[in-house]
Amino acid sequence: MPTQIGLSVLNNVPALMAYADRHERYLFNNNAYRDWYGIDPQAALGKTMREVLGETNYRRLEPFITRVLAGEAVQYEQELLTVGRPRYVHGSYSPDVGPDGAVRGFFILVSDISERRALEVRLIESEARFSGAFQSAAIGMAIVSPEGRYLQVNAAMCQMLGYSADEFNDLLFQEITHPDDLASDVAATIALLESRQHSYAMEKRYRHKTGADVHAILSVSLVRDGAGVPLYFVSQVQDITDRKVAEERLFREHELSQVTLRSIGDAVVTTDVAGRITYLNPVAETLTGWRLEEAHGHHVDEVYRAISYERGAAILNPLTLAVSEERVIWLGTGTILQQRDGREIPVEDSAAPIRDRSGAVVGGVLVFHDVTQQRALAGQMEHMAHHDALTDLPNRTLFRDRLEQAVSHAHRTGGCVAVLFCDLDRFKHVNDTLGHAVGDRVLVEAASRLRQCIGSGDTLSRWAGDEFGILLPQTHVSARSVSVLAEQVVAAVSAPFHLEGLLDPVEIGISVGISLYPLDARSSDALMQAADVALYDVKRNGRGSYQFFAEAMNEGARERVSMEAILRQALRNDALELEFQPRINLTSGRATSVEALVRLRHDGELIQPTRFIRIAEETGLITLVGHWVIEAVCGQLKAWGGTALRDLRVSINVSPMQARRDDFYASLIAATEKYGIAARQIELEITETTLVEPKPRITDGLTSLQKAGFTVSLDDFGTGYSSLSYLNRLPIDTLKIDRSFTRDIASPQGGAIVAAIVALGKALGKGIVAEGVETEAQLAWLRAIGCEEVQGFLFAPPVGAHDLERILREGGLLPTEA
Repeated sequence: MPTQIGLSVLNNVPALMAYADRHERYLFNNNAYRDWYGIDPQAALGKTMREVLGETNYRRLEPFITRVLAGEAVQYEQELLTVGRPRYVHGSYSPDVGPDGAVRGFFILVSDISERRALEVRLIESEARFSGAFQSAAIGMAIVSPEGRYLQVNAAMCQMLGYSADEFNDLLFQEITHPDDLASDVAATIALLESRQHSYAMEKRYRHKTGADVHAILSVSLVRDGAGVPLYFVSQVQDITDRKVAEERLFREHELSQVTLRSIGDAVVTTDVAGRITYLNPVAETLTGWRLEEAHGHHVDEVYRAISYERGAAILNPLTLAVSEERVIWLGTGTILQQRDGREIPVEDSAAPIRDRSGAVVGGVLVFHDVTQQRALAGQMEHMAHHDALTDLPNRTLFRDRLEQAVSHAHRTGGCVAVLFCDLDRFKHVNDTLGHAVGDRVLVEAASRLRQCIGSGDTLSRWAGDEFGILLPQTHVSARSVSVLAEQVVAAVSAPFHLEGLLDPVEIGISVGISLYPLDARSSDALMQAADVALYDVKRNGRGSYQFFAEAMNEGARERVSMEAILRQALRNDALELEFQPRINLTSGRATSVEALVRLRHDGELIQPTRFIRIAEETGLITLVGHWVIEAVCGQLKAWGGTALRDLRVSINVSPMQARRDDFYASLIAATEKYGIAARQIELEITETTLVEPKPRITDGLTSLQKAGFTVSLDDFGTGYSSLSYLNRLPIDTLKIDRSFTRDIASPQGGAIVAAIVALGKALGKGIVAEGVETEAQLAWLRAIGCEEVQGFLFAPPVGAHDLERILREGGLLPTEA
């Protein structure tokens, strides 16, 4: 234990000093414990550190106590709770090791470093404030070493010179200073380092990362340490490039003003107060046709002969008016200058009096310039405002204006007017597959072909996108002449487009809707609406043709609205139904699958798909219909689970709109999981229009479904725009021969087509199904050429689910004997 003198020293040390045994009991405490923890040092003897320090402090110190009792010397910094206030401390625990090597206890020394800690915190906060101000400064800021290396730069400096902060760290200021400014900049920094001045400011040029010059005002001060040793430069850099550019521009303009009369682009004529010519600059000589030597002394009216653009008559010379009225005269662009040789050019002119120092008018100056190009540009802009930029055809604004004029004229004279609305067929396919650049070339060529079909008094307009309008305003317009024109239009656009750079020709078509005044309507808006209705009718019935408006089309439009309402109500009320038509395997003679066909029941009437599917697709309701079919099919398959129909596969027709939706694939899988249906029990029937140059997401989606076990068949094969390449590239398991081919199977050509499709499918490893089989002769022919499966009324019509098992049983077609 310490001596009496030693105890006096220890007790008066302002730090905590103590000794604790291995059970954490104090054997010695100095007087600082009284100040810190309010406990007499003698009273603390024998107590544990937990008892003296309190639970909160002990939990903070326990890890260090554990380590020192394990024989490790421990240093730590920690906040402790003491009497009156918390203290931030530096602690030292040293183990007391006995002769046997065991830790007998440990020595404790704890110093209050709260003030140092507070200083450190303030220093950190100060540095943070400086860093924030430094980084957010609007001008460039940089800290540079005495050698010239960038230590730190702000964002404004980086933006000003194009280097990143990391790139600046590898640069000396000498490397990005303009060579002509380097000597003065270095000299100024040396003066700072030698204490000959405290700071300096100068204009200099930096080199931007791109090599461009950046003009700047540089302000620099030097920071030294306490001993006066240079630490770093603090630089402020303000970009004055714009100001320098402006100064240079002002200088050039001043110089330019000294030679204006010789080099100005405008013509300048000056006269004395009597109007006699005193000066012509070269441009005035060119425009008037007079040389200065010839014109000098002549009256201005002889040299500058002005006439009105609108009236064609002579007008008062603006210079004469300016001198007599002592004011500036602006006449705009309505003046025509008659040159010396008689030619005329449009000009824009102005005139002003010339005064002496006393303000008296001593003459005048006339300034004018040729506005031929401006007139042409104005005409061009007027043209552009009413014409399509791509095809240079009249746009819809000009078309409407001419149509209104034609209708008004026809109303006065009793004549006729025809409006043809034209829509290119398959043009979206061209854009999607060949790109918009090729699409634009097709539009230009289509416009050229249409232009050749119409007469000189007719108007061809590009209405919008791939839509064109034709206006026939002649009084001799008749239904027959319009029909002839429409046939020419259809034939012209249907011919292949041979475009340079494309190996294969582009083939599109055109649909045309026609309305006549006064037969179909008596106003321009009604005429366009009638033509649009007729165009819709053409597109609805197959495209590639023309159709005159008929009042029944309005009835058709009303019927479409009514059918849409019925369909929406059916979806809300679950009024859709399914019928099933079996598909027969010609080897086994039994049904392998059935095609699910959706029906709509309204007021007791079963509405066939031909009346509502197209409307469902046009209105977007096909997605809801498709979802209902999937749910109904999965529910029916589950119901057939314990019957003779349990092995049937059901094929579902998938519209292109469904296939393009990302959620279709997930909803299909979710439905099968919901009803416990195996993927192999469902086949998806898609049409060729879905897969011709398909979107990647459609291909990917169908591929993932095929991998999951679903099968995919291509419906109505051969009726669309078939491409042999996609038969191998895309996830297609089965080809379905359209019923139109089956119907013509008895003809040599029809039979050859069906045989070719069967051979193609076998060669590609695809299943083959012939639809629309209705006669034994058709069946025999299909069996002979190796067709695998058939579907048609010869075996069974579409029937409800409750009749399907009976129909199959009676025909001996059940897939599994009960």
